Amino acid sequence: MKRVVIYRNNYLEKEVLGHLFVIEENSDGSSKVIFECKTLELAWKNNDNNISCVSTGFYELTLEYSPKFDRLLWEIKGVPDRKEAKIHVANYYTQIEGCIAVGDLHTHLNDDNIPDVQNSRKTLKKFHQAMYPENKSTIHIVGKA
Repeated sequence: MKRVVIYRNNYLEKEVLGHLFVIEENSDGSSKVIFECKTLELAWKNNDNNISCVSTGFYELTLEYSPKFDRLLWEIKGVPDRKEAKIHVANYYTQIEGCIAVGDLHTHLNDDNIPDVQNSRKTLKKFHQAMYPENKSTIHIVGKA
């Protein structure tokens, strides 16, 4: 089985930066990190739908079709008062509405002086490959909020 952990470590006015790890649990009880990347989320605003990052905690993670994105995406399930919190492609905090964007580097891609994530599309593809063949998992979001 595989599980996902996000460690939030940089809390800015408009966004939260962190690191995502896919951990594979082996039948002998051992585990290892098989994938890692950077994350970008909206700043904490009381877990309010579409304007806040998801509250920290343990959640179910399900691979399902998203009509909005017209593709299979991992969705975080069981977040109080929230639905449709996905892990998807985005480079800027302005492209996410309470979801989690992934990329391979925190960097500045535009002139707003706010960190972004680069290579989001390629990183999401690698995340999906790392999670294969699972269609259900868990996610542990660690940090403030």
